[in-house]
Amino acid sequence: MSSSGVPSRFGGRVPLQPLTLPALALVMACASRQDTGTGGGGKLEAAACDPARDKAAILQMAGTYQVDFAFEETVSLSEGYTPHEPYRTTGTEQVSVVEDTPRSVTLQHILVVEKNGKREALKHWRQDWTFEDTELLEFRGHRTWERHTLSPEAVKCTWSQAVFEVDDGPRYEGYGRWTHERGLSAWESAETWRPLPRREYTKRSDYDVLVGTNRHALTPKGWVHEQDSLKVVLGPTPHALVRERGLNQYTRQSAEPNLPEASAYWKESQGFWAEVRQEWQAVFQEHPQFTLRETVDGKPRSQYLFGLAEEHAKSAQEGHAPPAPEARQQIRAALERFVETAVSQRSERSPDGT
Repeated sequence: MSSSGVPSRFGGRVPLQPLTLPALALVMACASRQDTGTGGGGKLEAAACDPARDKAAILQMAGTYQVDFAFEETVSLSEGYTPHEPYRTTGTEQVSVVEDTPRSVTLQHILVVEKNGKREALKHWRQDWTFEDTELLEFRGHRTWERHTLSPEAVKCTWSQAVFEVDDGPRYEGYGRWTHERGLSAWESAETWRPLPRREYTKRSDYDVLVGTNRHALTPKGWVHEQDSLKVVLGPTPHALVRERGLNQYTRQSAEPNLPEASAYWKESQGFWAEVRQEWQAVFQEHPQFTLRETVDGKPRSQYLFGLAEEHAKSAQEGHAPPAPEARQQIRAALERFVETAVSQRSERSPDGT
C-alpha cells in the first residue's frame, strides 16, 4: 500500500501535498513511512530479539489501576491557532487478558465509574498485540481504514498494537519493537495515524487526524502510555495545527487486584463481545479498504451494539439467549449498516453518477 494519498469517498486515492510545517515539527511531518521494521530508528536493529520477554511485558499490563489521563497542546504550528486548555481526568480500570497465544495477546479495559452513588462497569478500549504481524489495519483519515501488508523482513522481531473502540470498532494500529535496556521495558511505534480521540471527536472538527508515535513502558508502580502527536488537517492543503503530548499513567491498585463490578460485567458479557470481535474481523478480512459512517438514523454505531448487548444479557438471564449463529447475524446486520466500501458507495449513487 502506498501512503502517498488518502482514500477518496468513492475509491481511489487523493494525493497528499507536502505538509508546510515549521522546522520544529519537521521530524513529525506526514511523509511516506519507510518500513524499516525498527519502530523508532535504525539503532534498534542491533537490539536482541526476545519475544518471550516482550510478551511477559505485555501481560504485565494486566491488572487493576488508577489511571491519570493528561493531554496538552504544546506548540502552535499554524498561524492564528491558539492551543486549547490542557485536558486532565482520572479513572479506575481493570485490564484483563482476553486471549493469550504464543504470538498474540488481547487486553480488554473495563472502566469503573461512580453513578448515582454506585459503582458501574463500562466496557472501554481494547488492545491486541501480535508478534511479527504482516497485516496492519491502518487509519487513513476521513473515517477510512485500509489494509497495509508488510514484508516479513520489515516486521522481524516487532509487535503490532491494534487499538479498538468501546464497541470493538477499529481505531488505529502501529508496530514497533520492545526493548529491555537499562532496566526499562518499553515499546515504541513507528509513525501512526489515529482518528480524533473520544475526548474531542464530538467537540472539534478543525483537524482530521493525529499523526505521531505511541510509547508503552513498564514502571515500578504499573505502566505508562506516552503519545507525541501532531493534529493535522488533511486537505485541500494538508498542514499541522499543533503538537500535543499525552501522558496516561496506570498506577496498580494492589489492595484491590480485581474490581468486582468489572469482573461481574465481563463474565456476563464476554461471550457477546467475542461474537462482535469475530464479525468485525470478518469485515476487516473482506474489505481491504472501508469507510465507517458516523451515524445511522441519527444514532452512533456503539448505541446499536450496546443495545444488542443489553438484549443478549437480558435473554441470557431469562434463560433463552439466542444461539451464537443468530447473535452473529444480528451483529453483522448492525455493522453492515455502517460499513461503506467502494462498491457499496457506487451502488448508492444515482444512475447519472451523482
